[in-house]
Amino acid sequence: MFRKVKLQDIAEVYTGYTFREAVLPALNGNISVLQAKDIIQNESILNTSGLTKVSLELSRSNSYVLYNDILLISRARGPGSFRSTIFESKEKNVIASSSIFIIRITDKIILPKYISIYLNSSDGQNDLVQLLSGSYIKTVPRKNLEELQIPIPSLQKQKIFIELNENIKQQEKILERKKEIKQNIINTAFTNLVREQKI
Repeated sequence: MFRKVKLQDIAEVYTGYTFREAVLPALNGNISVLQAKDIIQNESILNTSGLTKVSLELSRSNSYVLYNDILLISRARGPGSFRSTIFESKEKNVIASSSIFIIRITDKIILPKYISIYLNSSDGQNDLVQLLSGSYIKTVPRKNLEELQIPIPSLQKQKIFIELNENIKQQEKILERKKEIKQNIINTAFTNLVREQKI
């Protein structure tokens, strides 16, 4: 059994910081910026060293990202192109750009990772598409996202979904490693063939 709830009833939704120009790195930047290109589906953000650093004076802003926040790309072409992940870094002074929603869960019996997994699922992606607006560049308005109905199972079942997702990710990494090894074997074989020809 599960219940369906509106996102606004279990979380606070914030939009990222709007830059007037393109985000350009600053040599002595004091703030790291999360952009859409940094969001990889179901890959938690643990390391912020690769993020673009800028110089900004933001004493108070809802664009700051906190540990365990859900990140969701606000612009997409259709199902499968929305991407969501979890910010699991303890790093401070990190903000999201305007192309990203920050979703901060307020209900203690709902796990952020479960919500992110749902948003990345085919059902979640289809639900997000229904919220799109705009003709050329399609975006999800915040008010529409806040109205999104999300199925919430028991805490135990949420944990099962998370464990299943982690197992799938591990299997994918193992398969990818096997592909790399096979390709390396082929590459080495060709390299040896060329060397033999030269002798």
